[in-house]
Order: sequence, then structure tokens, then C-alpha cells
Amino acid sequence: MTDQNATDQKNANSLWGGRFEAGPSAIMEEINASIGFDKRLYAQDIQGSKAHCAMLVKQNIIPAEDGEKITNGLDQILQEIESGNFKFSAALEDIHMNVESRLRELIGPAAGRLHTARSRNDQVATDFKLWVRDVALADLEVGLKGLQEALITQAGTHSETIMPGFTHLQAAQPVTFGHHLLAYVEMFGRDRGRVADCRVRVNENPLGSAALAGTPYQIDRHMTASTLGFDRPTANSLDAVSDRDFALEYLNAASITAMHLSRLAEEMVIWCSAQFKFIGMSDKFSTGSSIMPQKRNPDAAELIRSKIGRIVGCYNSLMLSMKGLPLAYSKDMQEDKEPVFEA
Repeated sequence: MTDQNATDQKNANSLWGGRFEAGPSAIMEEINASIGFDKRLYAQDIQGSKAHCAMLVKQNIIPAEDGEKITNGLDQILQEIESGNFKFSAALEDIHMNVESRLRELIGPAAGRLHTARSRNDQVATDFKLWVRDVALADLEVGLKGLQEALITQAGTHSETIMPGFTHLQAAQPVTFGHHLLAYVEMFGRDRGRVADCRVRVNENPLGSAALAGTPYQIDRHMTASTLGFDRPTANSLDAVSDRDFALEYLNAASITAMHLSRLAEEMVIWCSAQFKFIGMSDKFSTGSSIMPQKRNPDAAELIRSKIGRIVGCYNSLMLSMKGLPLAYSKDMQEDKEPVFEA
């Protein structure tokens, strides 16, 4: 065996082991790696690993001494990533293997015990659920709440400001500007309801499902669920590792929210036009023209109006990726994160 073949075999076996005698080709490594985008799951990956490690120690599956080394090592890796001193490697495919490889460098063979009773399939499902719950849904809720509050404030200011109400974009009956704005408060309230509903269904713990059929180790899934803030463990291991409904629900909620924002933005574009002159757009959110100095263009509203196309596109992309997948995990599901991150 040549030195290069030996290196290829070592690289392959370090990730997958088993029957592999050579590492992936350069093009396979490039298309297979997800570290370019899933590295943003680093905090959730380390959070899940620490919870899993604590459970393994409590269940006497790994020694407490190794558990302490693992936890300290993970804390150091978190600090390295957040300080910008961590070197990510495409050869290690994803955030999980990048963290585990660095952990092995820091603490030696004890690092391998972290993966006891766990597969990357239940690990990534857990990481992704934590990110959708604690970042995507949380940010959407905060943004919607703040937008409702701003609209309610403006509605109170304009509770007696008369404007025409429209049907077919034709003047119909008089209403107040405040009443019109409160219509959007109702829309965004329904959006917040969808966010809350999605959070209920996302909040089940996949850890312990392993690759697809669970593990013979006497693990405590309720402990990891509680540690990570989940309401309960998932009920079926096949479903747990292949479920991306929570991501689709988030994208659906984001798409409907974007549609509501697009409607509001369209009205702002109309209202600030010379033909209507209902409102004025601040210079801070407008642009001008290189040839027509009198122009004040409502570009901020126009860009908001346009964003729905990309967000709905993200929803459709993941829906079509998932539509024909047999149980349980398939590599197609690596395509789940980029649409959610972009939306």
C-alpha cells in the first residue's frame, strides 16, 4: 500500500470506519461537506453534547473522569469558536465531526466516548431543533411583537385621522388610519400564534434515537430532554431522525409573515406616491436618483415587498427535498439547513 493510499484509508476510516479503503475524491468532499453552513450550529451542537455527556455519566455508561474531560474540552472549543480561533475543516464534513476531532486533540481517547449511544442522525436533528426553537422562532417572535407595538402606537396617534378605505383599490368608505394599521396588528398576531404552535411541535427531544433504531444502552432520554428544555422525548426513533416538519413549519410561518409584510410594504409604496400623498417616507429609508434630483424612492418598502419571493422559495425548496424520501435518514436532508438559515 502506498503512503497516499494509507492516508486516504486513514481519513475515510476516521469518519466512517467499516469497509472504506479510501477517502472521498476532491469533488465528493466538496459536495458532501456541510461545514460551510452548518457551523452556525456550533453552540447547539456543544449544548447537546454536554447534555448527552452528563446523561452518560449519570447512567454509569462512561466514567465521571472522562465526562469531566469532555465537558471541559467542549467549553474550550466553544471559547475557541466564539473568539475566532477555531479552524474548521471541510475534510471533516460537518460541525459535529469538527468539534469531535478538536475534542480528541484536546483530551485524547476519552473524546470518543462522547459518541456512545449517539449517531450523527439524532445529533443533527437535535442541533437543528434547538436552533429553530431558540434562534429562528425566538427572533421571529421578538420581531413580530416589536412590530405590533409600533403599529399600535401609531394607531393610537391616528385614532381620529380620517382616510378612505378601499376595495379593488378604489375609494369605498371612510375609516381611520388607526383602524387600518390595526388590521396589520391582527395579521401579525396570527403570525405569532403560528410561531407558538410551531414551538410546541418542535419541542421534542430526538436524542437517543441514534441512527434510526435507538440504542441498547440504558440511556435516560427524559434527562437530556429536561436539560435541553424539551417537553418530552420523541416517541418514534424512525420519525425522530427523519422529521423536518419543524423546519417546514417555521418556513411556512415565515412565508405567511413575509406575505403580510409584503402587503404592508405595498401599501406604504402606494401611500407615499405623488398620487396619494398619505404618508412621507423618511430619508433614512429612501434613496434618490442619479438623474432626477427631485426623486425620493421608497426602496426599503420595495425591498421588503420583494423578499417574500426568496422566503417562499426556501419553503418550496425544502418541501420538494423532503417530498419523496423513504424512512429514515437520507443525505437529501443535508439540504434542510440552508433554506432555513436564509429565510
